[in-house]
Amino acid sequence: MALATTRTRPRGSLTREEIIQEALALLDQHGPGALSMRRLADRLGVAPNALYTYVRGKADLIDGLVDQVYAGLTLEAEPTGDWTQQLTTLSQQIRAHLLAHPAVVPFALQQPGLGPHSLRLGEAIYRVLRPAGFSDQVVVGTVYALLTYILGFVALEMPRAGTTPQTSDEYVRRMWAFFAALPPGEFPHTVELAAQLARSSTDDQFQFGIRTFLAGLNAHAS
Repeated sequence: MALATTRTRPRGSLTREEIIQEALALLDQHGPGALSMRRLADRLGVAPNALYTYVRGKADLIDGLVDQVYAGLTLEAEPTGDWTQQLTTLSQQIRAHLLAHPAVVPFALQQPGLGPHSLRLGEAIYRVLRPAGFSDQVVVGTVYALLTYILGFVALEMPRAGTTPQTSDEYVRRMWAFFAALPPGEFPHTVELAAQLARSSTDDQFQFGIRTFLAGLNAHAS
C-alpha cells in the first residue's frame, strides 16, 4: 500500500512549516518507522532534494517535529494549587497531548527539544518551581527528570504494530493471564502481583509515578 499519492508542485512553493506539518501527519498515520525524506517528498509531490532548501536533514526535521508537537500544548498550571498540584496538572496535560501524537515520542527521547515551543514548556515548569524556593540545580534536574518520566511512560503506552493498546481491557486480561500462568516456584512474586503488573500503563500508574516523584522532590524544598 502506498503511503501517499504523488503530485507535482511548482518549484519554490514549499515552506518549512508545511514540511513539518506533513511529516507530523505521516507519523500520526504510519508510525515513527515511516519517517524518511523520500516518503515525505512523495507526500508533498516534490523531489527529495527539494526538502533540503528548508530542512538541513532528518535531524533538523525531527527537531522541528518535536517543537511542532509542543506548539499545540496548553500550559496552564493549577492557579490556586501549590507547586505540587501545579506540576501534577502540567504533567497530565503533557501526557494527554503526547498521547495524541505518540509517534513523535521516540524522537523526543533521542534528542533534546531546543525550539521555541520546547523552551516554552521548560519555562512553564520553571515558573512553578523557582518561586517555590528550589535551588537552580534542583529546578533544572527536576525538569529533565519529569519530562523523561512522562516521555518514557507515553512510549510504553504506545500500541505496537499489530497489537491492541496497552490500556485496553483485552491487553490487561492477556497480560494478567500471562503473569498468572508463570511457574510460581520460579517467579513467586510475579505470579502474586499479576493483577497489578497487567495494568502497568494506566492512568492510576501514571499518577502513582507523579506522586512518588513529587514526594521525593518535596525533600529538596527549602
